[in-house]
Amino acid sequence: MADSARDLLAEMRSELAATEGDNAFVELVVAGRATQDALHRYAHEEQLIFTSDWGSYLSLAGRCTAPDTRQFFMGLALGEAMGLAGLATLSTALGVDEDSRRAHQPAPLCQAYPAYTAWLALNADPADVVAALLANFPDWCGTFAALAGAVREHHGLDDKACAFLDGLSAPNAQLEEQGIAILDQRLAAGWVPDTARHYARFLRTYDLLFWNSLVGANA
Repeated sequence: MADSARDLLAEMRSELAATEGDNAFVELVVAGRATQDALHRYAHEEQLIFTSDWGSYLSLAGRCTAPDTRQFFMGLALGEAMGLAGLATLSTALGVDEDSRRAHQPAPLCQAYPAYTAWLALNADPADVVAALLANFPDWCGTFAALAGAVREHHGLDDKACAFLDGLSAPNAQLEEQGIAILDQRLAAGWVPDTARHYARFLRTYDLLFWNSLVGANA
């Protein structure tokens, strides 16, 4: 078993390492083969995810008795709220309009990820969620970095339009240090991260389900 949170996260990230072909949608966008409709669907589904996760992180913060853990989830909730504003700018740049928003029918498989996050908000030990999220953050950052570069190259979007993607492309060092301090305290108190590993794997699976379910919009 890892003796420190840094060692634990290194192990978990190794277990979750991405492989080529995992994310068909992002590979499609990077290759310049994503249709405008597919990108519109991405924007619609992402807005639903950010709105849901905002509430989930606030719920997790409300369940935390430790101030540092509560602050961690409050920070995540603030990031979701700020992200929604940037996502609106990206959506407009992609050509999403009000008619498109009204006509969009959410895809159940795309929304499995926020549904699982909501389940964690109600049922999970917050420390397990901290570990599961931190374990996934580097891969998620890489995904958004790839998207940011691809929509600039293939769809002519500028820095303002890509601010939402750029903001998610770089790891948040302050958040990581907050999370590591939380996990080190729990490890010292006897916390066993077996369930956190399980949650991390499910988050990765549902995240990829979201992206890969978007591929059908490219037909």
